[in-house]
Amino acid sequence: MDRALALQSLQRWNAYYKALRQKLIPRRNVPAVPKPELGLAISGVRRCGKTTLAVQVSSAFEENEVLYYNFEDPLFLEDNDPLAIDILWTVYEQHVGRTPAITILDEIQNVNGWERWVRSAVDQGRSRFVVTGSNAKLLSAEFSTSLTGRSLEHTTWPLSLSEAVDFLAGRPRTYCLAQLLSWGGLPAVLLTETEVEREQLLRQYLSDIVHRDIINRRNIRNKRALDLLLMYYQTNLSSLHSYSAIKKAFGIPLDTVAEYTSALKEAFLVFEVERFHRNLKVQSRDPRKIYVIDAGLRRVAARSAEADVGKLLENLVYLELRRRNLRPYYYSEQNEVDFIIIEGYTPTAAIQVCAYGMDVESTRERELKALVACLHDLELDEGMIVTMDRNELIEIDHKTVRSVSALDWLS
Repeated sequence: MDRALALQSLQRWNAYYKALRQKLIPRRNVPAVPKPELGLAISGVRRCGKTTLAVQVSSAFEENEVLYYNFEDPLFLEDNDPLAIDILWTVYEQHVGRTPAITILDEIQNVNGWERWVRSAVDQGRSRFVVTGSNAKLLSAEFSTSLTGRSLEHTTWPLSLSEAVDFLAGRPRTYCLAQLLSWGGLPAVLLTETEVEREQLLRQYLSDIVHRDIINRRNIRNKRALDLLLMYYQTNLSSLHSYSAIKKAFGIPLDTVAEYTSALKEAFLVFEVERFHRNLKVQSRDPRKIYVIDAGLRRVAARSAEADVGKLLENLVYLELRRRNLRPYYYSEQNEVDFIIIEGYTPTAAIQVCAYGMDVESTRERELKALVACLHDLELDEGMIVTMDRNELIEIDHKTVRSVSALDWLS
């Protein structure tokens, strides 16, 4: 790598970092500044705010103490090996005259073998390190394997309801919730004024994710099959699916369905939720439910992104559970309950989502029947129903059910 070009590139990204830091809208749930002996890995879907979060972490230091570099720079189209990182580091030290107090390596997945360089740098105590990436496997597997016991991981999600209120300059919470359900929580999308511009931005984001984080990284050859799977999952939000059923419907080989679904999950586009069952064999072979990272991306990816408020609210609840570091399952016996929370191997909470209809007798009876049966089966005293507009305490069949509005529960 040419050192003069490296310096020019570093200076461009340094100017970008300073500008971003000045206009930063703070996110909530920010990880602590990593200790010198630890590395911090921030992962999440492309454009969800990983860079913003990394900059926010670094704000504990003066601007001139931070080395920031984004490895989507054209300079790394060819020189994408750890030696190039070392050259950047050396050029920075020579230009600034000292070692950076904290180093942010943005979209690090573009550098082959990056984890070995970071491990060595952490071992040597050269700086505090924050790395970001748009691939779940990359950071959870490769980074933590190479830095066993020496790394912290943090997943960044699209904006929560409280963050949406922050970004939308104090607009009413009802308005912000409607925006999340309709347009998702990618920050730049919510800050874009017109619907036409929002759709253009979302289509560009989706194209970048598919090509950069899936096709290029996985060397996908059958793009048509990938597009079909993406469209299918986005269209069938919160529905049950099995790989064999998808194979039959689209004529895609079973191995390809499994491989491409894994790729979509690694890029944070879709998530699979397993059925809770005490028999792990039964649990592993049962159909799974699909959720998606963002209602806005679904809007441009699904065949017909219907404004099904119930499914969209259920998806928002799923994302919030993940944001709270919970791993949900679904429950299905005679009836179905949307989410079961497990601690260890023990169920601790049951949550049903019913956007509207709790004042309609047939709907109320159906939702309560399913939830109460689940509570008895799992030996839980209390369950919850998340709705759009209803707060209520219900005592039924020796169980307590709390109906909570989404505005309150998502706070």
